[in-house]
Amino acid sequence: MKVVFHADDFGLTRAVNAGIVEAFDKGVLRSTSLMPGAGAAEDAAALARALPRLDVGLHLTLVEERPILPPDRIPSLVSDGRFWPSHVTVFARWATGRWRVDEAAAEAAAQWERIRELGVRPSHCDGHQHLHLLPGLFPRVVALARGDGVRFVRTRLVGAPGGSGAAVRRATRVALNAVAALARRGVPAGERDAAARFVTVGFVEAGGRLTTERLLEILDAARSSGMPIVEVMLHPGDRDAETERQYGHWNYRWERDRDLLLDPRLPDALAERGMEVTSFRALGGADAVS
Repeated sequence: MKVVFHADDFGLTRAVNAGIVEAFDKGVLRSTSLMPGAGAAEDAAALARALPRLDVGLHLTLVEERPILPPDRIPSLVSDGRFWPSHVTVFARWATGRWRVDEAAAEAAAQWERIRELGVRPSHCDGHQHLHLLPGLFPRVVALARGDGVRFVRTRLVGAPGGSGAAVRRATRVALNAVAALARRGVPAGERDAAARFVTVGFVEAGGRLTTERLLEILDAARSSGMPIVEVMLHPGDRDAETERQYGHWNYRWERDRDLLLDPRLPDALAERGMEVTSFRALGGADAVS
């Protein structure tokens, strides 16, 4: 089984960027995804250009941050120049027809173009708060990725029995997978067949709640289920006053995910299980820097 250790939110803040780079330099992290409109996106892109082995994708962002397009071009997606502040608000507006998919698709294209302008060629795509999975939008995200030769788009979230994740997170994972299954029907059959199949773990434990022991339990369960490629979704970073000021309401423990990726026991534990640490770029044969 191949395992991709992945960091979401590259570009969120300089402290988050620093933690991601440390986890790549000294740990098992191989892949990350960049938020083109976030405050430290240019710092993240510079780091990516300096670290060509770091695999970078697009973290499509349609909530809380600033858009790439002028707000007057995407009025249903924004309030006071920023995206709506929570995924709950975005979903409610989408469900009631007040969040326009065509505007979201235009912003997705602008974010894809922006990451290329920053000198990074994305090898994969996922979404902040998983909003890329919304029906109507998801097929256009897949088409955007495929147009740039990208076969890896996060789609399915899985876990394993047991664990201490909150019941609401487990219920949300079930709901997200149901939404994703509906959205996937909108993707033409040929593109569905061409897309690389992989699953993502770590949703229930997101924000620093995943331990090494629980991670290995989840990976063992994935291997027993015959899953060939597993993405471990994490949010590593350093903690500083600026990150806490802007994003303390998330209640994330970025340093815990960073420390998990730096755990010296992990490489041997994975090797003993015959699990190969890899990246989306290695699996797809794409170059990270354009």
